[in-house]
Amino acid sequence: MPARLGQHFLKDESVRDSIVAAARIAPGSKVLEIGPGRGFLTRSLLEQKVELTAVELDERLAEGLDALPMRLIREDFLKLDLSTLGEGPFTVVSNLPYSVASPILQKILRWERWTSAVLMFQKEVADRVTAAPGGPDYGLLTLSVVNRAESERVIEAPRTAFSPPPKVASGVVRLIRRPAPLVADEGRLFRIARPAFEQRRKMAAGTLSRALGVARENVAAAFADAGIDASARPEAITFAQFAALSESL
Repeated sequence: MPARLGQHFLKDESVRDSIVAAARIAPGSKVLEIGPGRGFLTRSLLEQKVELTAVELDERLAEGLDALPMRLIREDFLKLDLSTLGEGPFTVVSNLPYSVASPILQKILRWERWTSAVLMFQKEVADRVTAAPGGPDYGLLTLSVVNRAESERVIEAPRTAFSPPPKVASGVVRLIRRPAPLVADEGRLFRIARPAFEQRRKMAAGTLSRALGVARENVAAAFADAGIDASARPEAITFAQFAALSESL
């Protein structure tokens, strides 16, 4: 069966076992699997004696999962009303389809009924999710994750761990949901960060002055108050510093 929506089905037992171990699920706990596919990871989760809910868009794949002892929802996760899943807390586990991994991640981050998630991404996306300031992977995706969760890398999965094999390696990330976002007004945060990263090779102060229509001296004062060097490029600005800029600018 060909991959759909950019999905590549996990077949490596060691990678699967690493994902299950990273989920740290206790018997009887609630688990949500997004895109169970052929059920390779699903069956291992069920062996942990959890209360499993799986969301599968592909009807042909869903037919092969009907006999498993779990709640199976035949729907597009991006269109699913998450309130219908019931009370949590849930642990989310997924080998995410590459083509929709980022929007699925953003929907999870904004949901309030999960505590931790172990997610498989294309390696370059996993790098961006877990990036530290100062490198080329650090950007808007990183900030969106930091605002709502703590992240850590679990394992890298080679192309050979999947069928069909993707063109690139994959990376597994573990997220721990924060009780509340670090910045409540996320829109204001990204009104500052987005134009800065759109010109990431330029000094952020000049970019923001032009993008926001704020006098350069006022931007310089805000940078100084936030402890940011006036010549800093956006990848050198920490989340806390972006948050401070969003307050002052």
